[in-house]
Order: sequence, then structure tokens, then C-alpha cells
Amino acid sequence: MADLISENYHVVVTKEGTNWLADVPQLEGAHTYARSLKGLDREVREVIALVEDLPEGAEDDLSLSFEFHTGDATLDEATARIRADRARLATEERSLAEHTLALATEMRKARMPVRDVAELLGISSQRVSQIAPERDRRAG
Repeated sequence: MADLISENYHVVVTKEGTNWLADVPQLEGAHTYARSLKGLDREVREVIALVEDLPEGAEDDLSLSFEFHTGDATLDEATARIRADRARLATEERSLAEHTLALATEMRKARMPVRDVAELLGISSQRVSQIAPERDRRAG
């Protein structure tokens, strides 16, 4: 069951009148509609859970990638580019946060003052205290 939940589901969304229609091509019979995209997200998750016979509550853990068709190819391409850029940026931000944590921890272990660590890493001293508390510097 966990393998199914970790799978990424591709969802093709089409604007038709006042509704958004969604189809999950990899799952026969997995399609639904809603008046808003937020509502559609919930509906798609429920349909996938039903078709895949997932345990109750599994909807929130589903990984979905959306392909949008508004009826305007130019808007669709621009939307796809921005969504891809935002996804890339989110990945880079997670990586930056991990590297910042590791370096702040090492600096604190080397007995570097919180304010100096903050200045070197370009973050607040309060943030340094949160991610690399004083107890970490005593290790080793």
C-alpha cells in the first residue's frame, strides 16, 4: 500500500465552462470535476483513493502533478513554466536550509558565537539559536 501512496499521479485538468475537469490517465475511471481548482484538488485525491482502494486518510499523502489546459495555449505554457520554476525554487530552498543547518551546527561546535554565525550565514541570530542551539556546540 505504501508503494501506491508514494507514486506520483499525473492529473490532466481542463477548463470547461465554469467547471474544471480532471482526469488521471494512468488510472482507468479516475476522473472528476469541480468549480474551483482548490475543490478539484480534494476531489482528485478522493477519486484516486477510491480507485486505488487506499486506506482512509491517505488522500493528503498523495503526490500529484498537474497539467492545466485553460483553452489558451499561451497561458497554459506560461503557467507551466511558472509552476516548474516554483517547484525548482522550493527544492533549492530545502537544499539551502539543509546546508545552512549543517554549517551552523559545525560553526557552533567550533565554539563560534551565535552572532558571528548569523552574520556569516546571512540569517538572524535567533534563527541560529533555533537550528544550532548551544547544547550542540558542547558536543565533541
